[in-house]
Amino acid sequence: MDETRYGLRRRPFPATADPACYYPADGHERALGRLLGGLADGEGLLLLTGEPGVGKTLLCLCLLERLGGQTATAFLTNSHFRDRAALLQAVLYDLSLPYEGRGEQEMRLALTDHLLKHFAAEQKPVVLIVDEAQHLDADLLEELRLLANLEAPGGRALQVVLAAQPSLAETLRRPGLAALRQRLAVRAELGALALEEAADYLLHHLRTAGARPEEVFGDEAVEMLARGAGGVPRLLNQAGHKALRLAAEADAESVDVEAALEALAALGLGAELPADAEDLEGDDAFPRVNGEGRNGVHG
Repeated sequence: MDETRYGLRRRPFPATADPACYYPADGHERALGRLLGGLADGEGLLLLTGEPGVGKTLLCLCLLERLGGQTATAFLTNSHFRDRAALLQAVLYDLSLPYEGRGEQEMRLALTDHLLKHFAAEQKPVVLIVDEAQHLDADLLEELRLLANLEAPGGRALQVVLAAQPSLAETLRRPGLAALRQRLAVRAELGALALEEAADYLLHHLRTAGARPEEVFGDEAVEMLARGAGGVPRLLNQAGHKALRLAAEADAESVDVEAALEALAALGLGAELPADAEDLEGDDAFPRVNGEGRNGVHG
């Protein structure tokens, strides 16, 4: 699709997590603040949970950005590890440390040595973020707990942030992980966006991509997409992108209700007809495209 057709500088609804497109929803900001506060307080283990598509990976990337370049970090995006050795290899690799040809205990000692030396030199811990942590079994979670217990004179040498689907709770309930549960002092949760935020999310992405939202999406189309995607950011991105593509293919000047309905149907998402004008008054009203959204003005 030619994005310039609608005055866009780039694709407004990205297919992958992009911090440049971050929408500061209330729940996301609360979760991010809780994680940052826990790291600042020196907590060793922190947990971020949420259903698929609500923005856990993006929030992890935003967390890395807010920590800044002064903090050494490692980010594991794939948590399918067959054993402790594979986990240690992944951590060493992401920290640009040698791992090839080393056994499990050699890697553990090498990582421990690096963490202690780093803290001694910088007086700051390394922050390890593990995405899709629901795939970790009890043995791997215990390894992470032991690493997070590593203390240097003056503080903790490693802090671990687990980002996972709620199914991780089942693993955490196992008796052998009681010590880990006790150390999860910081727990943040992400949920789907409410209707108002979901609608504003769509407008925000158009705005940050350089468009005037009122010229691209009709009011009813915005509401329909927001409702049909259920407030799930990943589905909002898919629905918004699909609606734009369908409108472009039809040579339409903007995304209307028909394009929104077709986009939702193509994605297998249910759609509700737009509410009547009187139903949108008051606190439950979603932001109108031709008005000012909560994250900035148009233009």
